[in-house]
Amino acid sequence: MNTKKFMSMIMTMLKIGFIGFGGGTALIPVIEEEIVEKNKVVTEEQFNNEVMIASITPGALPVEIASGIGYQTAGNKGMMAAASAMAFPGAFLTVLFLVIFSSAGETLKTQISYLAVGISAYIILTLIKYCTGTLQQAKDRNETILYFIIMMGVFLLSGEASIYQILGLSITPIFGISTIQILGAAFFVILFTKGQPRDVKRAAPALIIAVLYFLCAGKAHIIPEVLQPFFVTLMIVLSVIGMVQTLMDSQQKRAFAGKALAVSLVCWGLFTVVLSFPAIIFLSGTARYIGDGFLSSVLSFGGGDAYLSVAQGMFVDSGMISYQDFYGSIVSVANALPGSILCKILSGCGYVLGFERGGSVVMGLFMAICGFACSVAASGAIVIVVRMIYDKYENLRIFAVVKHFIRPIISGLLLNVALSLYLSGILEIAGGGLTMTILSIITLIVIALVFALEQKKDVHLLWKILLSAAISFVGCNVFAGI
Repeated sequence: MNTKKFMSMIMTMLKIGFIGFGGGTALIPVIEEEIVEKNKVVTEEQFNNEVMIASITPGALPVEIASGIGYQTAGNKGMMAAASAMAFPGAFLTVLFLVIFSSAGETLKTQISYLAVGISAYIILTLIKYCTGTLQQAKDRNETILYFIIMMGVFLLSGEASIYQILGLSITPIFGISTIQILGAAFFVILFTKGQPRDVKRAAPALIIAVLYFLCAGKAHIIPEVLQPFFVTLMIVLSVIGMVQTLMDSQQKRAFAGKALAVSLVCWGLFTVVLSFPAIIFLSGTARYIGDGFLSSVLSFGGGDAYLSVAQGMFVDSGMISYQDFYGSIVSVANALPGSILCKILSGCGYVLGFERGGSVVMGLFMAICGFACSVAASGAIVIVVRMIYDKYENLRIFAVVKHFIRPIISGLLLNVALSLYLSGILEIAGGGLTMTILSIITLIVIALVFALEQKKDVHLLWKILLSAAISFVGCNVFAGI
């Protein structure tokens, strides 16, 4: 690819990043129009192949598609440049707004929290639509019932504490399982059963081990917590065994491009180290944040909104980021801006973490750049690994099973995220003339109006977000002044 065409591709990716409202899936037709039809960077067949690979891969979907297109057209250089260009606008705008908020006085922060009520209401509606869409994707009545059972089971495992809080009950949750633990157990079952959940000889012990692990990891610790490392080790070992057996059973005999994969992974590693170097030098805990950022990306199945549940489990439940900072600032800002949710959240979490630990905007920016590097590198590295595996094991059953069951699992987690948004947007700012009842009514009004707008397909996402924020802003100020 010549320099002019290469720069044209990068500028196109930047453009898409700036206009990319609506999440990763909504960007697919936009990318196709700009990259395939207008600029003819890749053919339609090549584009469709990249979309397919990205769709069965965890990470930021638009960044992964951009990474694949860049790799096809200009190798590793194109891969890193295209992915960075796609992710940069959203990450930059998120951090810019957080910088403004971190320097704001209490009055401005209060007004921002009023805006956040409406944005949170919009996000809650979006999450509920995602969950109902999961049920609609079922092929028949039996699959609908199965999806519903999985969703409710995951929701009760993860959202038990939030349910008790809303009901005003002081009860220690039996489970209260984190997102990471649920996804880890789910992947264990899929990998150990070799993508064949009807194989009773493998499925039965896998489910028993998963249940025992939940009873051990749950907040009530019905099984002593000291046994948790044993169950984790057991699941990892059995997962590896199942994956190795699956690969050995595959009939695909194509050569594996191991050298090319190694070079690409080294490139992403250098990319992360170079951009994270200032944070590594000046801020403690950067290495852990890089590791958590990569791990959260690996576990990010189910689209941008699904990453909220993963990030909550990784950064909020661990105490790294406060509940209010995450939902009151980072999530509200990120969801009001274009770009990949994963990249925006990781960059935003990095800024908040760096600002708190370093005590300055500069330190916040250093860690924000580190978060940006993690999000882009993780998405790019994951998709190149899956691309190489897919090229060799195109008919691997595990791909199909993950794609089939991961959405209802994610939907159950997102129901918990919806509750968390309610708790942060309603309970956390109740007071000062704003009762929980008033805030709940404002939230319901926003949801109802946005739902009505959803029926008109020509209403742009930006207008829905602005309307949601405006209604809550006006409503909260009116009732706070009464």
